[in-house]
Amino acid sequence: MRYGGLLLAVLSILLVSFGAMGEEPSPTPLIRGMASFVIPGLGQYLNGEYEKALTHFVVIVAVDVGTQYVGNLLPSYPGWITGALHTLWALYSAVDAYQTALKLEGLTLKASPTGFALNF
Repeated sequence: MRYGGLLLAVLSILLVSFGAMGEEPSPTPLIRGMASFVIPGLGQYLNGEYEKALTHFVVIVAVDVGTQYVGNLLPSYPGWITGALHTLWALYSAVDAYQTALKLEGLTLKASPTGFALNF
């Protein structure tokens, strides 16, 4: 439930950007981005970037295990830091997988004065 609001915000931004386009976009970049948000590295794996996928997965495991280890050593360690670092890395991994999938399809996501736009 922790990721519910964040997931809703990311989905709404992506859907609004797709709504501004005249033609129906392929769902592949969105699926790969969401896959990498759920399991960092999965979207990169689906994009064919196997070394990057392994790196993203190893980093998320190291972040989770490392912050839990530090949390067990320090009695005053705030537990929310683990969740925050996990979420930040998952977001980075999702955006990376999404943008790479767009490039594979010949598209780019650019910020414009009125929002986001896909360039062909």
